[in-house]
Amino acid sequence: MNVKTLLVTLLILSSLLDAKPLPLFFEGNEQLDDRTLYSAIGLHLPYFYEFWKSEPAIDPKTTKIIRTTIKNFYRVNGFFHADITSKDDNSSITLMVKEKRAMTIADISTISKLDITTKIPFDLNDTFDAQKFTESKAVIKLFYADNGYCNAQLDAKSWIDIETDLAYMLYEVVPNETCHFGPVTISSPESIKPEVIDSFLNFKEGDRYSPERIRQSYNNLYGQEGIAKAIIDTSKKYEATIPTDITITEYKDLRRFTGGGGFSSDEGVTLLAGIKHRNFFGDLKTISLEARYTQIKQTIKGHFDMPLSNRNTFGAEATLENERFNGFKERRLIETLYLKQNRTPNSFQESLIFDHTLTYDSDDLNTFPEGKLFIISPRLQWVHDVRDKILDPSSGYFIRTELQGSLKSEISDATYYKFYISGGYIQPLENAIGALRVNYGSLRKFQGDVPASYRFYAGGMNSNRAYGYRQLGPENINGDPVGSDSLMETTLEYRFPISGDLRGVVFNDNSFLGNSYVPNYQKGYYSAGLGLRYVTPIGPLAFDLGFDIAHPTEEFALHFHVGELF
Repeated sequence: MNVKTLLVTLLILSSLLDAKPLPLFFEGNEQLDDRTLYSAIGLHLPYFYEFWKSEPAIDPKTTKIIRTTIKNFYRVNGFFHADITSKDDNSSITLMVKEKRAMTIADISTISKLDITTKIPFDLNDTFDAQKFTESKAVIKLFYADNGYCNAQLDAKSWIDIETDLAYMLYEVVPNETCHFGPVTISSPESIKPEVIDSFLNFKEGDRYSPERIRQSYNNLYGQEGIAKAIIDTSKKYEATIPTDITITEYKDLRRFTGGGGFSSDEGVTLLAGIKHRNFFGDLKTISLEARYTQIKQTIKGHFDMPLSNRNTFGAEATLENERFNGFKERRLIETLYLKQNRTPNSFQESLIFDHTLTYDSDDLNTFPEGKLFIISPRLQWVHDVRDKILDPSSGYFIRTELQGSLKSEISDATYYKFYISGGYIQPLENAIGALRVNYGSLRKFQGDVPASYRFYAGGMNSNRAYGYRQLGPENINGDPVGSDSLMETTLEYRFPISGDLRGVVFNDNSFLGNSYVPNYQKGYYSAGLGLRYVTPIGPLAFDLGFDIAHPTEEFALHFHVGELF
C-alpha cells in the first residue's frame, strides 16, 4: 500500500469516528509553495476566486503520516535535509518546514551517439529532481526509437553526495544496430484494397523504424470515416527487423445520418441534417449531402472524396447557399475541385473554384451593386498544425495560409488576389494556459468586380469580441458595415481553472482594418473581456463578454460558442 492510499484510508477511518478536521497551514517553505505541498498530500488549496470553498483541513490523527509524506516529497525534489515538524493548537494544524540546502547538480555527463542534451530536463546548478530524472529516461529511449534504434540500451545513473549536497548524473546509451520496418502485411475487408490502406501509412518495408511514423499512420487511418478500427502490430521483432501486421475493420453500417441543432452568438439558431456513405463503391470513397440552416445563412452541400496513392486525396464539392449581410443578400453556387496532400503535421490543398454569385436586396446600390458575377479562382492552402488537441488544445502551435485569385477574361469577371494567414501559439503555464493568435488578410482588386462577401468583416466571437458579428469597421450612409480590403487582428488569452470542469479566461482582442490592401495601423479597435468554459465531451462550452477598452459602457457584446477559438 503506497503512502497516498494509506493516507486516504486513515482519513476515511477517522471520519467514521466523527473526528473533526482542522485547517492545515504551512510555515517556512520557500522553494515549494503551499499549493504544491497541498497537492502532494491530495488536498486542494482554493484559488482566490473560489470563495465558496473551505480551506484544506485534515484529521489531527493523520498529522504524523502527512508530516512523513511531506518530508519524502521534499527529498524527491532535491531537499534531502528538509526537517518537518508540526504544531496543533486545537483550532488548526501547522507544519513548520525547514527546507535547508537543496541538492544541486554539479555535473551532467553523456555518452551517446545522438545529441540528447535537449532531452535532459536539467542544467548545471539546477535542483535535483528524482521524478524528472526518472521521466527523462523514457524520453531518451523514445528519442532513440524515433531515430531507428529500437534496441537501444540506456544506463542512466545519479550519484548523491549528502555531505556537499551535490548530484552527479550520467546518461550512457548504447544504440545497437539500427532497426528497420520488415514486411508489411495488411488484412482489410474485401471492399478496401490493401493498396489503399498502404497509401495512408507513413512507412514501408525497409524504412528506418520510428514510433512517430506509426502514430502518424494511425492518425491517417482514423481520418478515414469508413474505418471503424485499425491495429498496427509491431510486437514481432527479429533482432533489428520489425515485421508489421495491419488489421482494418470497417463499419457494419456504412451509411451515417447526422442531425442536430444549436445556437451561437454569430449566427443564431442552427439546424443541421445530413447523410453520408463512408465507403461508396469501396476503397474508402465517401459521398455526402448536408443541409444547414442558421438565421443568417442557409446551405445545401454535396461532397465527394476519393483517396489516392501516397496519402493524397481528390475531391469535388458543390454548395448552394443564401446569406444575409447587413445591407444586401447573396445567393451563391460554388463548385470546387481539389487535390489534397496529407504530410503530418502538414496539409496542402490545391483547388479550382467556380463561383456564381447573385447580389440582391441591396440597400445601397453604390456600395453593394446588384447583379450576377462569375469568377474562376485557383486556390492554394497550407496548414501546419502541431497542437495536442483541436477543440481544446493545451500546447502547440498552428499556421494556416490561403491564397486565391483570378484573371479577368471572357469566363471570369475579375482580376484580383486574396491572401489570408492565421497563426496561433498555445503555451502551458503553471496551473494555466497562455494563448496568442494573429490573423492577417489582404484583398486587392485590379479589374472588374468581386462579390462584396470577398471583403473582410470584423467583429464577433472569432474576431473582436467587443462587437457583434461583422459589426466592426467602416459603414455606409445607412450604417451598414461595408467590410475592408485588409485586416490585422491579434488575440491574447489567459486560460485558468476554476473548479472541476469549470474554467475561466481573460482576453484581449485588437483589430486593424484598411480600405487598401494594407491595414491602417494608425486606427485600432482594442478590446478586453472575460469568459467561462465548461468542459464537455465535444469540447468546452464557452461564454465570452468583451468590451471596447476606450468605450466599455457603449461597445460591448456577449458571445457563445463550442470549443476554444484556437
